[in-house]
Formats: sequence, C-alpha cells, structure tokens
Amino acid sequence: MNFEYLNEMIEYIEENLTEDIDYKKLAKIVGVSEYSLQRIFMFLTNISISEYIRKRRLSKAYEELKTTDIKIVDLAVKYRYDSAISFSRAFKNMFGITPNECKTSNESYTLFPIINFNNNNELCQKLNYKIREINDIVVYCVGVSAIRKDDLLFKIRNLYTEIKENGLHKKFNEIGMYGISTEDGMTKNYYVGSIEKFDGAEEFVIPKGKYAVFEVGSREQKDIVDTENTIYKQWLQSTNYNVDENFSFELYTNNNCYIYIPIKEEQI
Repeated sequence: MNFEYLNEMIEYIEENLTEDIDYKKLAKIVGVSEYSLQRIFMFLTNISISEYIRKRRLSKAYEELKTTDIKIVDLAVKYRYDSAISFSRAFKNMFGITPNECKTSNESYTLFPIINFNNNNELCQKLNYKIREINDIVVYCVGVSAIRKDDLLFKIRNLYTEIKENGLHKKFNEIGMYGISTEDGMTKNYYVGSIEKFDGAEEFVIPKGKYAVFEVGSREQKDIVDTENTIYKQWLQSTNYNVDENFSFELYTNNNCYIYIPIKEEQI
C-alpha cells in the first residue's frame, strides 16, 4: 500500500474540516475506488473515515471552546453540524461534558490526533493534556551540553550516574526534580535540579506563561521518550497551538513525570 497517498488524503481532510468533504475526492487522491478506500481505512485504523473526520472536527472544536469566545451555534455550523443541539450531543458523547461545561472545566483533554500512515503501522496515540498557567520557577541545577543528540544523551546518562553517587539525585527527588531541555542554535543543553539552592548550582529560570502539560504515567526513560515522540510527531501537527520547540521541561514527582511544552501564543 502506498502510504504517501494515504497521508496526502489525511492532509486534504485536515485542510477541509470546516468544509463538506467529498469521499470521491478522497478515493481519487489514494487511487482506489470509494468502496476499497473505506475498507482499507477501516483495516488500517479500526475506525471508519467518517468517524475519523468526526473526531478530528470535535477535537478542533474543543480547542476553540477553550481558547476563543466563539458561540456554540457558530462552532456547530463551522464544523458541519445541522444544529447546535446535534453538535452538543456529539460533543458530549465524545468528551463526557457539554460544550458549555467545556468552557469552564479544568479536566484534561484527550486529543484525537492526526493519523500518520507509515511502514511500521504506528498510526496515532491519544494524549491527555491540560493547559496550565505557571509563574516563574527558579531551579538550581547542574547541566551538560552537546552538539549532537546522541552525545547529549550519553552525557545525560553520565550526569545522572554522577548525581546519584554524590547524593544530589535523592535531594532533588525529595523536593521535586526538574529536567530542563533547551536548544541554542546548534547547541543542545540539559539541566537537572530542584528549587532548593546547593553549592555549585547553576540558576535557571523557567519563564512564566502558558504550558501544555502531558502526564507520562511513569518515570521510565522509555515511556518519557515515547511520550515526547508522540508529542512532537503527532500532537504538535494536530493542534493550532504555537509552541516553543527549543525549550521544554519535565517535573518528576513520586512515580510520575509531567512534560511541560511552552505555548507562545493563543490559537488563531
């Protein structure tokens, strides 16, 4: 199967979520009959094309409810619903809350991301996230830098070995440990520390602002890396948020990890 054509079809769908989508056009993009396309899509994703389009429209609608003052009736029309009632019913079926409740709710949002077809059959993963406002956080830390990502990862492993041996790792964990990633031109940096000052510490100020916060569910490095890959490969292209890709940080508490991605400005 030529996944390039399927991804071209997905791109067409994304660009036309606020329009009537012609299924014959989708089939033409992929180069198969409409009937074959429906079967192929269901086989690869376990959902129908119409269900995929519905979930992407409602995901976009959710974000607009949280970040704009758009009226529910206008949002219903925008995403091709016959009425505000039918839109509200579909919205509640998907998210468990009404559009009005969504505007004031602080619950995490489960994004249904854009599907990306590839030869590894890795399609899409749902990500739960919240949007949070934070004030400046002063972190006292130690860090490493490198040009190549592989070199940085090697240095990070050595850094963690060192702070475990000198007792800083335990100290950081008792207070709440931060892992901070930055990129300055070609140089990649990583810092680990906490809000309590110690000898030899470097001060880093996490700037106040709005952040998308993702819960990993564990502190295992593999789980953290998998979540980060999903954020940057799927979540980022599935939302309208404008984020700073040169900076992020992790907060480790107990047996969990939270990844904070800074949002530079509101959706448009």
